[in-house]
Amino acid sequence: MDLKDFFDHFLEENELVRANLMNEETFDSIEALAENKMKSISDGKTLAEVSGNVSMGEAALLRSLVDEETPDNLHHVPYDVSKYQALTDYQYILEAGDGEGVIHHDIVEAIDAALKSTGVLPAADMFIHRDEAFNPRDIGRLEQIYKGPIYWLYNNLTWRELKALLRRLGSETEGNQKDDYLRHITALVTSPQFLEEILLHIGDEEFEIIRENVDKDYNVYEAKSRWEEAKNLGLIVKVHANFLVMHQKVLETLKSVNFDAVAQRRKPQSAGTSIRGDYNAYALKLEVMDTHEPVWREVQVPAGMNFFELHLVIRAVMDWRSSSPSRFTADGYTIYESILLMKEEQEEDGNEAGLLASFTQIDALFDQTADIHYHYESVDGYTVKISITDRINIDHAIPAIRSYGGPIPIENVGGPEGLEKALAILNDSQHPDYARTYEKARTMNYRERYPMTAINNRLEKRFGKAHPVTEFNV
Repeated sequence: MDLKDFFDHFLEENELVRANLMNEETFDSIEALAENKMKSISDGKTLAEVSGNVSMGEAALLRSLVDEETPDNLHHVPYDVSKYQALTDYQYILEAGDGEGVIHHDIVEAIDAALKSTGVLPAADMFIHRDEAFNPRDIGRLEQIYKGPIYWLYNNLTWRELKALLRRLGSETEGNQKDDYLRHITALVTSPQFLEEILLHIGDEEFEIIRENVDKDYNVYEAKSRWEEAKNLGLIVKVHANFLVMHQKVLETLKSVNFDAVAQRRKPQSAGTSIRGDYNAYALKLEVMDTHEPVWREVQVPAGMNFFELHLVIRAVMDWRSSSPSRFTADGYTIYESILLMKEEQEEDGNEAGLLASFTQIDALFDQTADIHYHYESVDGYTVKISITDRINIDHAIPAIRSYGGPIPIENVGGPEGLEKALAILNDSQHPDYARTYEKARTMNYRERYPMTAINNRLEKRFGKAHPVTEFNV
């Protein structure tokens, strides 16, 4: 079946309606739409637009079909708009009935070529098979792999290998498809903060070799057992029976990592010693700012905690349950609760500054500045001032409330100003708005008496683990 017959046969009235809703121009007949679709697959501008909109799942589909020969030039695929949205919206996958879709081979070839020219798909295979002739003098061929699209390098790993890799990294992704794992992992291995953590878990000799190779812009590693841990942590990927490579984006990200600082963190602490000086914890005063009466909590937190853990402590002791984002600010620093929030702001502002809470220890900033604030970016916009009142020793390295003052800063009441009004109503059972306000406050976890014991129990349950808590394993 040629391309004209394909469109003539599978385009129906419902596709004409779809085209007129989704395109700027109007088509008065199926024939006119078919002619437009015919021209589109040889139009560079349209193909570039399609390339920018297809998902990686759709790109993978096209890559798998391009070398597949069929007697009628038709490829039968599931008609699944959620899975193949762009190809369906552009009317390249058409409905064939009974949940089946169909796409013509000419369309597959045209979009596949466009995806390769735009760098979405690799121009060459990202793996050299064992039965393919390859010897050391051919090593230059690996360059097209480690400088190709990073998504397709990590696509060499199976779904199970990707899942195991994320588990080793202590990270989780929301989706459960291979595409979800690939997007998540490639984001992690191009994050300087995450790479710093990965470098803590490889051997000393491997650490120094990687450091030297990054300086030399060298991406190729022999497939020896010493590199098993680096491979399992996603630093390098096996692309041949005898070789592994580090993707260029990973190498460039490692150039921004302070290897000297990582080397210091790699040095083991002497058994039985405190992290700094003769104390192993901080006593902190957490004050909600701009409230009509003082609202404060004094807590103990172990030294060596990261700011994501401190974020969890603050939310717990204020009894806040919202999932609204938050950040810390401290003397010119911004420390983001999540990698997603940090990337969104960097893309919006073009500012590469900022630290990630999961990979920033509180000790580093507590030693530099006394002016630290936590911004809870809910509709209330509460800000918490963090002050060190003492450096102490504790027997049980678990955060806990030591003392407190003031009411619970209720959520969803309009911040400090709204809190004053809400509490005035809650303290007057005869107020006409009492019942409505009380019901709303209770849905936001309001308690008339501060539940210190219950919160401390929750803190012990959350932090009674043998590993740090981060946004990736919470």
